[in-house]
Amino acid sequence: MLQTVFCLVALLVAVRALVVHNRLSRNSKGLPLPPGPKSYPILGNLFDIPTTAAWKQFAQWRANYGDIIYFHVLGREAVVLNSAAAAHDLLDKRSAIYSHRTPMVMANEVIGWKWSLPSMDYGEKFKRHRRYLQQYFGKQNLPKYYDVEVKEVYKLLNDILDSPGDYAAHIKRLAGGVTMNITYGHEVQSFDDPFIRIAEKGVLTIEATGAVGAHIVDFLPWLRHIPDWFPGAGIKRLPPGTREDLHDFVHKPFDHVKQQMINGTASGCYTTELLEETNGLDEEGVRSTAAITYSAGFDTTLSALMTAIIALVTNPVIQARAQAEMDLVLGKERLPTFADRSKMPYMQCIMSEAFRWGVVTPVGVPHRLCQDDHYNGYYLPAGCMIIANAWAMLHDSRVYPDPEVFNPDRFLSGEGRTPQPDPRGPAFGFGRRVCPGKDLAENHVWITIASLFYAFKITPALDERGQEIPIDLEYSEHSIRHPRPFKCTIKPRRHNSVALIRQMSDI
Repeated sequence: MLQTVFCLVALLVAVRALVVHNRLSRNSKGLPLPPGPKSYPILGNLFDIPTTAAWKQFAQWRANYGDIIYFHVLGREAVVLNSAAAAHDLLDKRSAIYSHRTPMVMANEVIGWKWSLPSMDYGEKFKRHRRYLQQYFGKQNLPKYYDVEVKEVYKLLNDILDSPGDYAAHIKRLAGGVTMNITYGHEVQSFDDPFIRIAEKGVLTIEATGAVGAHIVDFLPWLRHIPDWFPGAGIKRLPPGTREDLHDFVHKPFDHVKQQMINGTASGCYTTELLEETNGLDEEGVRSTAAITYSAGFDTTLSALMTAIIALVTNPVIQARAQAEMDLVLGKERLPTFADRSKMPYMQCIMSEAFRWGVVTPVGVPHRLCQDDHYNGYYLPAGCMIIANAWAMLHDSRVYPDPEVFNPDRFLSGEGRTPQPDPRGPAFGFGRRVCPGKDLAENHVWITIASLFYAFKITPALDERGQEIPIDLEYSEHSIRHPRPFKCTIKPRRHNSVALIRQMSDI
């Protein structure tokens, strides 16, 4: 056993030496690597990277090393981009060489997510799948989804009216219901819906990886081959049923739609339209992009919705200003529609600030540089992981003063104001890896928040003594961040709100 360990250490030393030698021989200009924390031989910066919220540690390093930081772990090299300017220069302007993915052994090979667009390497298959999504969820097609989004919002308002204490479950049903309807043509009546349960279990399987691309198995791929009985094998062992849950998530809703098409009972949706368009010749592509539409749309939209809600509940003045704007535009007899959006600039500022303040995907999925590059006097080696730290970009006090404060005013224009930079760039990704459903997601969040706060006044819950129960503003720090559960009081804003909600939910 000891001899095996020595052999592995020697192998790592040799591999690391070869990597360094190759890098130095390619760096013809003799430029330095970007600065970063001091590393240990072989291990590199293994002990410098926290297991949770690494993006916050990367942001703290900025004070010592700047906006572009280099580190390595067990020979895998990484460059962190802590500024939107650097990310734009590299990931947007040089997207041809920055759009590949690092090997994500844990997510793709051990669990089985290699079919998904976010973890797929750049190539013809990636381009085809992305083309499908852009075709169906581009701005030109957004109006075709308005009816589904509005109908689901009316259902949400009615459910909250019936049981306001269960608002979080209702929001979750809404987030799942919209994406399930658009993707599979399936109308969700409650969160106990069997397809929602299947999808929820499937989406949760990715959490076994922690930060995507940063599991120990990603740095030492040979670990995936060690037997489950071997000491230490628990690092790659999955919870029982993980692979089965993922398989069901990808296949069962898709197979159900196919059977409905055979029976002539299928509703029009992404899956039916694309199957017909491709004449059934790319079922794998349709199935995979449908599954990623649900998995990406559900969890990120849920996080953004809960962020906007908690921000308005803990900032009653901002909530009141938003409601005053809506009352001015809508009056007192109707709920918002998408036609009202351009007339509500303050509500749009609230949406922008929710994307900035909450940072749903703090680092997204790392990119990979496919050839040597140079930037700002630094050498960037081929094969290194490129981490776009959206959390640092959107909480940069140089760009967004008082970044921890939820302040929609920072995006107001007119009357001599200079709005701060639009946060949607870092929030939705860069270059050829930008989220193809970003406009649909933003529409979904806007109509939900506008309708919810037009119909209801939402305040912190009170304890038995009539005192406000403090709301914890800390987030659950995962690859997709979520506000922690909180209690609140939800009441109709005016005397006709109940009748208005009941009337619209019957349509």
